[in-house]
Amino acid sequence: SGINAEYGVAIIDGLTSTIPMKVDLKAESVLGHVRQILPKIVALLNIDKKMPSYQQVVSSACLRFIAKLIRHGHIMDNLKDSSIFSAHLKRGQSLNVRCTAIQQLARFVKNENSERDLNTLLSLIEFDSSAMIRSYAVQQLYKLPLFTRHQDCLLNNLHLVQKLWRLLNDHVDLNLRCCLAQLYYTLYGRSTPACVPTNNCAVVIDLKGQTARTNMPGIPVPSAMRSFTAKFEDEKKYNSDDSSSSKKKKRHKSDF
Repeated sequence: SGINAEYGVAIIDGLTSTIPMKVDLKAESVLGHVRQILPKIVALLNIDKKMPSYQQVVSSACLRFIAKLIRHGHIMDNLKDSSIFSAHLKRGQSLNVRCTAIQQLARFVKNENSERDLNTLLSLIEFDSSAMIRSYAVQQLYKLPLFTRHQDCLLNNLHLVQKLWRLLNDHVDLNLRCCLAQLYYTLYGRSTPACVPTNNCAVVIDLKGQTARTNMPGIPVPSAMRSFTAKFEDEKKYNSDDSSSSKKKKRHKSDF
């Protein structure tokens, strides 16, 4: 029943809150505690699939417990696997379970720098049929965030920039595009990402100095842009002639 499910969730969340960080603990003692607690949580997770609780709240609590065990280092490196979260992302699970799986997978991506799991979330953002799931996945990525600006991180690469930029400009979901814009700004700000190559030729127009140049030495300004530089030069010449003529007039009046 719903009351029993909420009671079970309260117990699991209570156990989750008591999980300490792994500090100077021997591997055998850690594995001993895991052997005692983890199988019971996995059993509850499997039971909730056969006899689902309301919105599968028990499964969500079990996923949070397993995620905290992984995050605090109580599961050894050879047992760390994000597949349990990826499996609960698929359609057929309740909305509550999918949101919990997205949240824990996003944390796993940040902590482990897992590009494979990041691609799983990006595919979910692009192709999932639920607008809420798509937006929630993006929100979890920029709330963490995955990395800070100019940080040397494995996830900070050209593939991610191109993927986000394409989704930001091409996706039909306007709410998702707003979330993607927030994610892009959180990761890269208004400047060009450091992982984007700068070997492309571009024309830089200095409005204050009224000059135009290319960002690559040895390459002249294209002919299509020369009209702008010519206009700048004409205006500069006209202003200098006008100022010199005004000075001559003032000098001529002072002579009288």
